[in-house]
Formats: sequence, C-alpha cells, structure tokens
Amino acid sequence: MCIMAKPWKHPDSGIYYLRIKVPADIQDVILKTQIKRSLRTRSFAEAKRLFALQYAETQASFEQARNKINLSPKDIEILAQRWFDYSISQIEDEGNARDYLAGHDETLEDVGSLLSDALESGYLQQHKWVGHYVKDVLKDNNLLLTEGSEEYQKLTEKLCWRFLELSKLALDRHHDIWHTSGDQYTSRANEPLSIEKGKKALTSPNEPLILNYTSLAKIMTSFTEHKIKRGDWTIRTQDDVKLIYGQLTEYLGAKRDPETITREDLRDFMSLLLKLPKNYNRTPRFNGLSLKKVIAIAEQEGLKTTSATTVKKKFTFVKSLFTFASQEEWVTKDRTIGLTVSIDENKKLVRVAYSSEELQAILKATRDTKQPSAYWMPRIAALTGMRSQEILQLTKNDIRQMGGTWVIDINDNSYADQEAEKSLKTNNSTRIIPIPETLISIGFLEFIDKKPQGRLFTCVHLGSNNTYSTVYSKRFNTLAEKLDLKPKATENIKKDFHSFRHGFRSQQRAANISDEHANFLGGWADQKKQTAGDGYGRHVEAFIENLKASIDKVDYEIDFS
Repeated sequence: MCIMAKPWKHPDSGIYYLRIKVPADIQDVILKTQIKRSLRTRSFAEAKRLFALQYAETQASFEQARNKINLSPKDIEILAQRWFDYSISQIEDEGNARDYLAGHDETLEDVGSLLSDALESGYLQQHKWVGHYVKDVLKDNNLLLTEGSEEYQKLTEKLCWRFLELSKLALDRHHDIWHTSGDQYTSRANEPLSIEKGKKALTSPNEPLILNYTSLAKIMTSFTEHKIKRGDWTIRTQDDVKLIYGQLTEYLGAKRDPETITREDLRDFMSLLLKLPKNYNRTPRFNGLSLKKVIAIAEQEGLKTTSATTVKKKFTFVKSLFTFASQEEWVTKDRTIGLTVSIDENKKLVRVAYSSEELQAILKATRDTKQPSAYWMPRIAALTGMRSQEILQLTKNDIRQMGGTWVIDINDNSYADQEAEKSLKTNNSTRIIPIPETLISIGFLEFIDKKPQGRLFTCVHLGSNNTYSTVYSKRFNTLAEKLDLKPKATENIKKDFHSFRHGFRSQQRAANISDEHANFLGGWADQKKQTAGDGYGRHVEAFIENLKASIDKVDYEIDFS
C-alpha cells in the first residue's frame, strides 16, 4: 500500500514542514539524505496547498539530479571553443565587432582591461561579463548545469578568457586592422563531448531550469514579505531594504545559491558599498548604470562616498536576511555572524545640537514666514524633541486635553482622507507630550484652533518615499545653508533638523530632569532593557502634571516668538 506524502507538523512550534527522503541513487548528487523545508504556516489547509507545490518542485529537482551532466575539463574547453568560433564568425562575417567591445557601457578601449580585472577578481565579476553567454552555450548544446556550481564557474572563467581574446580581435577590426588572427587556439569546436555514461542532457533546449535550492532572490522576497506582514518596517525602511537588496542581487546574482556565498563575498560587497557615491540613488544621471560604472564615475570625479556609518546601518539588513535564511534552514550556516563594517572614529560624523546663537538665527529667519511649517517646525522640535516626521503627520485630533493639561498625542492612528498611513520609528515613539508653556505662549493653541480637521501642516506634501520629512528636510537644509549653519567637511560634525532633538536632550540634562521623564518625553526608552516593573504605573493621566512640570523646565533663555 502506497503512503501518500503529507505535511509534517513540528511538535513544539506547530509549524508545518515538507520532509522528503532523497532517493539513494541521487544522494551523491544532491549531497543530502533528506529535504526539509518550512512551509511557514500553522494552518493545515494552507500547509497542504504549499506542500503540493513544493513537493512537485522537489520531485522535479530529483529528476534534474538524475539527468544532470558532468563536464570534464576537455568538455569545458570544447564548449568554450565552440562559442569562440561562432563569435569570430559574428565579427568576421556579420561585422558585429562592437558587440564584443561595448559591454557595460564602457568605452571601447577599456573592455580588455576590465576583463583582465574580472579574471583576477573571480567568478562573480566574470559572470557579470559572460553570464548570458554561458547560458546561451548550455542552451545551444542542449545541456543542463546548475548555476554557481564548480563546473559552471569553470566554464564561466573559460568563456571570460575567450571573451578577452575576442575583445582584442574585435578592437582591431573596429580600427580596420586585419593582420591579427583568431587562430591561436587549437580548434576543438567539432570534437564530441565526453559526457559521463549514464547521464543525459535536457530533452529540450527550452526546458526550464529547476533549482534544487532556494535562490537568493526568493529568500529576499520571503523575508521582505515576512517583515512587512509583521509591520516591522516603515515605508522608508522598505525603501532602504529595496536598495540594499537590489545592490546585493546585482553583485551576487538573483539565482545564486546562498549556500555558495562566502564571507569573502560579503566582505567584498561591503567594500563595494563604501566606494559608492553618497545618495547616488537619488541622482538622476546614475539611473540605470551598473554599480561598477557608478563607482568609476565617483572615482573619476572625486565624489564624496557613502560613510562607513551608513554602510554599517544598511548592512544590518543583509545580516538579518541571512539570519532568517538560517532559521528557515535554507542555508546550513549564517555566514554573516561577526561581519561588520569598520568605522574610523576620527572620520565618523557626529550630530550635534545647535548653539544658542544658531538657534536664535533660525528662529529669526522663520519669524515672518507665510508657511506654517517653516515657523512651527523648529519651535516644536526644540521645545519637545519631536522628530520631523512625527510633527508633520500630526492632526488636529492629536492636540487635546488630558486631565486639564494640553498634550500632543503621538500615535499611528489612521484618519479620514489621509495621504498616507502614519508611521513611527519605534514602539517607544508612541507617547504623550505635555505642550510646553513656551509653545502655548507664542500662540500654538490659537494656531490649532483655526485649523480645520485633518493634518496640521498641509503645506508639506508627501515625498516619493511616502514620508513628509524628506520634502521638509530639503527646505530646512536650504535655510541652514543660507544661514551658513552647515559644518565644513573637515569638522566631522553634522547639523540638520534632527539636531533640535539633540538640543532638547541637552536641555533636559541641564534642567536635571529625571531619566525616566526624559526617556518618556523623547521616546528613548530601550524596550530590550526594560524590567517587568517598568510596565507598571505607565497610565499617563496619573502623572501628566509631573511630566508638564518637567518639560517646562527646559529653558533656552531665548525668545521663541
């Protein structure tokens, strides 16, 4: 009696898995005795659906393993020569010399040196140049070879050497030089391949390649969907993730088997990120260019590169990705453990608060403005420590009374006709801030009273990254530059709108405000360090008057009107 395969339920977690024994005849090919994959669901109905899909995929991978060919060094040489001879005919007979010169949008003379660099750098760089040719060779010869395998890498390297020779020949033909020849190799193009006995090629050149591993691109998609579904990432974070994963995909390849990614690959990727120009993804002229081309332009023009601090922050998304892959058992080991970006403390930019004189200059410059955001944003930030996005997404309903005290309610509640859902940086960002007396004295409540329902600062529209702060930051930075408040590059310090938040924290310390009140007002408390007792007594109404007394101690001793 045949027992039908079905999802296996983990006794502790309740999550369903696919577990299938690898047939004995192909265990030496797949290098596993069992296939085990998480279906990532506790629903049996959903597990059955996912199991059927993955079961079919697994059986197809078993069939692929049985049909997989083994290429000898001689076979690889023959395949490379076949492609070389065909390519020469394209140059000599069809006049397609430029096809072997203008790869990656480089100038004609640069291709040879770039190929030489790729041959020295290894498989990943070689694959960027000839990866599509390798696929054509395998398809034309009706062969199946797993991308990233040892044989695949050797064939890639061999084609890269041939491409180097072709580029030299093509360059000569482009300049109408005909005394050079492509006959320096012993022609083996017509020799048969010595495919291992008992193995066979694909039944059809158009048969799809079925991966017997979870590709890097698939892991990225699964992890991203997982984080978004849980609500862990804001829209802005999702944009950062999309950028870094796009860069990683370009560098390593979307179909790359993550099991073949080494720590050296990841270190090289970090080095690449450090060479990219700052904010290049927001510069139109870089759109559509390869990372290598962008870096070349940056080096040629001496552009300021991405800081180590920024790269370190972005690389955390790569580390999280591989940790997730390890937990899902898509890789046997998390190879990002211990990898980090070194930061030279002497070059690290440190954000600092505005001095009293600089703050006065900002207040004076925005005193007679017609834009409500230009006037109120720096004043609210300096007196409450709120972030720009927190202020910009405030609605009239967020300004209310609590036990007789006027407060600002920072929340992520939705409201009618909103442009975008509210988003907060951390869980601690949800908080109640008593409105400082200084803010009340300069007419903040009167401003609120005159506003219609909805968002307070409609003069700042939503940016392309689905935040208001990006649009406003550009305006504020323009003002700061006009007031000559931007530090010089040699000073290793940073001043921007977020500096108001630093100034607020400094003023709290100067006023001897308790850490508990300071952290509550600023949303700085670290949830990971909280004890069980910290969760008690946080009913805000009970101590709102004490919070009001604390925030009113913040005194810059300047005129905020």
